[in-house]
Amino acid sequence: MTTNESLDGIQARIEDLQNTIAEKEEQIRQRARHLKDELQAELSPLEVVRKHPLETAGAVLAAGVLIGRALKPSCKSSRPARAIHAEPAGPSRSGITTAMGLVGVDILRSAKDLGFTYLQRYLDRKIR
Repeated sequence: MTTNESLDGIQARIEDLQNTIAEKEEQIRQRARHLKDELQAELSPLEVVRKHPLETAGAVLAAGVLIGRALKPSCKSSRPARAIHAEPAGPSRSGITTAMGLVGVDILRSAKDLGFTYLQRYLDRKIR
């Protein structure tokens, strides 16, 4: 009987430990889901713009300037000014460069519109 009772006690203890492990595992999963939801809400672009509208507008402006300078062809030329005016106007940029420039301009316009929309909403909320 002693061996049978000790085996029953051990079996009961194993079941208790398995139940405890299952409960702790579920708690950890719930905490992880909650943390994931909080991080997604905290790091969403809407929340970042709502919390830091001026910083976001400045970052968009700086990014626009940098992208514009990167996509803009060099204006400096080693040729004299008369030679530039004497040449007929023709496409001097390749098709890829032109397409990249147009994509860059569209991105800048979209970012500007988005930034101004968020800034307007932020100011409307502050005024009301």
